[in-house]
Amino acid sequence: MIVVVQHHNAHEHAGLLNEMFRLRARVFHDRLGWDVQVVNGMERDRFDNETPVYIVYADHYRRRVIGSLRLLPTTGPTLVADFFADTRPDPVELTSPAIWECTRFCLDDNLLENGREDEMLFASAALIEAVGDVALRAGIEAIIGNFDEPMLRLYRRIGCEVEVLGSTSRYGRPVYLGLHPISEPVVRRVKARLNKARSALVAASEVAA
Repeated sequence: MIVVVQHHNAHEHAGLLNEMFRLRARVFHDRLGWDVQVVNGMERDRFDNETPVYIVYADHYRRRVIGSLRLLPTTGPTLVADFFADTRPDPVELTSPAIWECTRFCLDDNLLENGREDEMLFASAALIEAVGDVALRAGIEAIIGNFDEPMLRLYRRIGCEVEVLGSTSRYGRPVYLGLHPISEPVVRRVKARLNKARSALVAASEVAA
């Protein structure tokens, strides 16, 4: 189940958001070792105070968070502008109401630890499909974000047309800045990958049974 959480309905999904922040703590602090702040088992940063849009992939009871991401308009504070400015090429103008930033993309760490690749791909495609649907309705023309090589491969596997605009190596391994254009054909392609991932997931479940 995809849940889109915005400022006006955040109070209705307080428990789900707390589970999302707990997942972020497990992924970004515990597993990846990022220098992020964790309080009461939840990871938050100052960009969570900028009224972002959260897209959460949860179970049907809206209790377990399988994956999530955060969207912010580039007309306000963003991670790209404040922390990864060295990944932005000077000639490229990335501040626009039609360009939003995607950050804190994460998946349930159990999927990664247990090698459940089909479920990981399905969850990723479901989240990106939801981004496309939200963006088309809101008039968003492109999504930008920073990511590493594994995430770049994942994005391309699920049908994202990611254009790499720049990178930095100050963290050891490269961190890229990419732009994902939003259009009806691109969203249809992601939906097709989602259907393919769903079929693979169903087939795997039938074999396991």
